[in-house]
Amino acid sequence: MKANNRFGGALALLLGAATLVAAPRSAYAQQPTQLVAEMQAKFPGEKAVYLDYRTDLTFAVQGDSVVVLARHHQDMLHLDAQSAMYANDKVFNSHFSRVQKLDARTMVPAGNSYKTVKVTDYKEKFEVQSGIFYDDTRSTTWSFPAVTPGARTVTDYTVRHPDPRFLLPFYFGSYVPVRHAELTITAPKNVKISHRMFHVEGLKINFSKQEKGSTVTYRWSADDLPSPPRDDDGPEAAYYLPHLVYFVEEVPSADGQARRMLAGVPELYSLYSGFVSKLDPQESPALRRVVDSLAVGAKTEQEKVQRVYYWVQDNIRYVAFENGMGGFIPRDAGLVYTKRYGDCKDMANLTREMLRMAGIKSYLTWIGTRDLPYRYSELATPGVDNHMITTYEASPGQYVFLDATNKYMPFGMPSAFIQGKEALLAIDGKNCKVVPVPVMGQERSPVSDVSQLVLDEKGGLRGKGSLQLLGYPKVMQSYALDGLDQTEETKYVKALLERGNNKFFVDKYSVSHLDTREKPLTIDYEYRLQDYVQKLDDEIYVNLNLEQPYAHDKIDAAKRRLPRVNEYATQNHTRTELEIPAGYDVEYLPPVAEMRDPVFGFKVKYERQGNKIVQDKEVYINYLLLQPQQFGQWNAVVDKLNAAYRETVIFKRRKV
Repeated sequence: MKANNRFGGALALLLGAATLVAAPRSAYAQQPTQLVAEMQAKFPGEKAVYLDYRTDLTFAVQGDSVVVLARHHQDMLHLDAQSAMYANDKVFNSHFSRVQKLDARTMVPAGNSYKTVKVTDYKEKFEVQSGIFYDDTRSTTWSFPAVTPGARTVTDYTVRHPDPRFLLPFYFGSYVPVRHAELTITAPKNVKISHRMFHVEGLKINFSKQEKGSTVTYRWSADDLPSPPRDDDGPEAAYYLPHLVYFVEEVPSADGQARRMLAGVPELYSLYSGFVSKLDPQESPALRRVVDSLAVGAKTEQEKVQRVYYWVQDNIRYVAFENGMGGFIPRDAGLVYTKRYGDCKDMANLTREMLRMAGIKSYLTWIGTRDLPYRYSELATPGVDNHMITTYEASPGQYVFLDATNKYMPFGMPSAFIQGKEALLAIDGKNCKVVPVPVMGQERSPVSDVSQLVLDEKGGLRGKGSLQLLGYPKVMQSYALDGLDQTEETKYVKALLERGNNKFFVDKYSVSHLDTREKPLTIDYEYRLQDYVQKLDDEIYVNLNLEQPYAHDKIDAAKRRLPRVNEYATQNHTRTELEIPAGYDVEYLPPVAEMRDPVFGFKVKYERQGNKIVQDKEVYINYLLLQPQQFGQWNAVVDKLNAAYRETVIFKRRKV
């Protein structure tokens, strides 16, 4: 399940189609072969480079509002044949960013200059993101013609932003190297522009401010930016690419006084509270009857909250909408109840209204998912959050975050993708509060697998066991199993349980507590594993590490530059009981192996209990973002864990 991301398409525009203004004459003056040689020497091994990556913004006061005109220009030089992958491009058009002019062309080397080949075939379509039912964002796509090494693909386009509160960041870097990146902002002197910069440490950014008449121009530029890391499981680009977020802090009003726009959290909340102030206060009689029925027999206020929360999860289908201001304004609770579907803000408002009917105070809450790295204290603009939930204050300062879009999320746990974030609570029409969302410890997401094994006469194992999952692992697997037909479910369960080798067969299984949130999702199973046990003369060797999580998870610390993202902390406990084969004694039991680190650790121990050998294995992961300075210790744990995985139990035939 993905949270409703109001800015996903626009961010893709920033990272996937560079935003530029005007190429300096020196770039055009250079001969094509000379320019290619210079860029290949400066950025060795790269397929392409942006010669210029620019945005020129002009702010204009129109009555009580400010309109922003953004002129973009991009100029990419292609350095080898594989750069043809960059021949396709697009720009986005929506309620908040309206494309007015677009001109794309290829400059093909022709001797000491270039021949221009214009793009003539543009295609428009609605750009629907994964997990979103409707989105008013449209894309205009095209393919540059004649893209070969030495060619340059150039795009100029102009975008009108009718509301300056919904502007997008400027990224100095892109997905290929950038020779020159530049942002200019020209505004009337009575329009106060503010900005925040992120991840610019070690980067030389040139800044200038020039006043001319009644306007002021701000300029930021940077040169020779390398291409970003391309590591798997890395964070979103906003976590590491250098960028600048600009916003309007004050504008003049009709009476000549300054009007605050986005100066801090109070101003941001003023914007947000305006979105919810016009919700219909009229109560739905049908919804009232539902709430009254849920309250019957509830012994505590918390039990009432839990019942309401689970009712919304079970009865309202999450369907995301992105339609202009409809991406920010919730629909009335009665309407959502009647239609039985809604997006995150609709479900949040419905939950809040049902709790109000039950006489319980709760708060509409704005929050950013972990895709966004910002905190309200450092950036108070609509770009800091992309999701809405409801918050219940169980006792003073003790908050329960209710995200009904997450169908299987148990009461008392925040959705995994908002752990560690800040939440903006709507206390009343004028007052708000920022509170932290806790990170759930590994003990809240346990996985337990207990199985009993016997050797068969053909060198294999037969076993039966029970896999139990709680917390986030249960949520993840419940979503995966939800709606599968019998054939699909059987394949999925086999893949989930698979262990030992590729001769693993599930003979029987059953799934229980899929929809019971307070009990572990349980899969009881029976299986066969062929050709696994090794026999040599009068000895039998059995490796009880049938599953070996993280065995191949060493990090190349010399090459990887980005942190590694993990969805949630978890602990995995496996208990494997192997019956001692008749006529054999235990020759060797491996010693206890253990290594514990704050973010990763394990313990494996063996003991004999009657006619059984019991292996207890615990492996835990306890991080959300693994930093590069932690890679060495991570690898040390993996090495020791692999040594433990190689240990075998040895049985020896009794002498007659």
